[in-house]
Amino acid sequence: MLKALVLLASAAIGFVVAFSFTASDEIGVEVSERLESDFVNQCAARAQFPPELKPHARSICGCMKAEFDRKGMVLTDAFGSKRSEMQQVTQDCARMYM
Repeated sequence: MLKALVLLASAAIGFVVAFSFTASDEIGVEVSERLESDFVNQCAARAQFPPELKPHARSICGCMKAEFDRKGMVLTDAFGSKRSEMQQVTQDCARMYM
């Protein structure tokens, strides 16, 4: 009886561990795709531009998206080694509308 209980517990734990890795990868891919496809709208809605740049938010975000795509960057690069390069792109795009 104890062996059967241990077997069931091991199977359940193994299933949960395997499923959690798969689900997190699938969720991560879905979120990444959604962010990439809707970047300009999300950026314009959430970016905290100074008041004088707010009317140009969509254009600035479009510039950023184009530059990120041209350089092969994705949004998650902002959390890694390309953070300073992404900040520079953002500042350069904002300067165009100052």
